[in-house]
Amino acid sequence: MNWYKVLDDASQIGEGQLMEANAGGRTIALSKVNGVICALDGTCPHEGGPLGKGDIENGHVTCPWHGYEFQPCTGKDAFNPARGVESFPVEERDDGVYVGV
Repeated sequence: MNWYKVLDDASQIGEGQLMEANAGGRTIALSKVNGVICALDGTCPHEGGPLGKGDIENGHVTCPWHGYEFQPCTGKDAFNPARGVESFPVEERDDGVYVGV
């Protein structure tokens, strides 16, 4: 696993926000829910929607295309835990926020 800096500071993502970042050539969906920054694969498995351009609804990352919902830190589908998206570890360091890919 390699670690990639995705934010200069944790304050760049607010509570309940979702954004796209690049980590090692992959598009990552970063979210902040209950004070925790989480990272998921940025592509919805349903039809490839951009998860980082979706919303946080009821504590879940929601795909902007068809409303599929995923737990922000594990990537498990909110309605079918047998499916989901890949999740990545996040570290907040003195010089920024890093995602392990």
